[in-house]
Amino acid sequence: MSSVKVAVRVRPFNSREKDRDAKCVIAMTGNTTTISGGHQQTHNFSYDYSYWSFNKSDAHFVSQQKVYEELGVEMLQHAFEGYNVCIFAYGQTGSGKSYTMMGKPTDPEEMGLIPRLCHDMFSRIQKCDDDLQYSVEVSYMEIYCERVKDLLNPSSENLKVREHPSFGPYVEDLSKLAVRSYEDIYNFMDEGNKAR
Repeated sequence: MSSVKVAVRVRPFNSREKDRDAKCVIAMTGNTTTISGGHQQTHNFSYDYSYWSFNKSDAHFVSQQKVYEELGVEMLQHAFEGYNVCIFAYGQTGSGKSYTMMGKPTDPEEMGLIPRLCHDMFSRIQKCDDDLQYSVEVSYMEIYCERVKDLLNPSSENLKVREHPSFGPYVEDLSKLAVRSYEDIYNFMDEGNKAR
């Protein structure tokens, strides 16, 4: 198992890009992503995963389900094995991070990684041995312009990131709320999204 995997995903053009007759400068073949620049320049980059989600009618289109199968399922398995896991989305505003991570939580086909992970986690808990007990807590924070905000407690401002000698990094005073179902998590995600 690799400790870090990197995936890159190309999203479809938004309405603004379509209105401006934008041209796609990205191509993907296998795990290689190619960027075409001016003057016939191209740059190739290899990643663990290169997901082409630009056009649903394309034979190489990668759905939300496929991204989850290749990234989320393994992470959920490792979490149940007792490992700490993290999915970190990085990119500029409008690049598709929220769509990949959250998608449309009420649409089974368009659910992102987080709702799928949460849904499957509770499905697995229900199937587990009755002798085991699980405690699930949820936190929801935003890091924007190097400021940490608790989205489940919007009155909190600029929380501090600290380092615990045994447990590692944590956010001081970040809310941790107990949940018993995917619906509980969905309600907190909805509440947090309104505070963004």
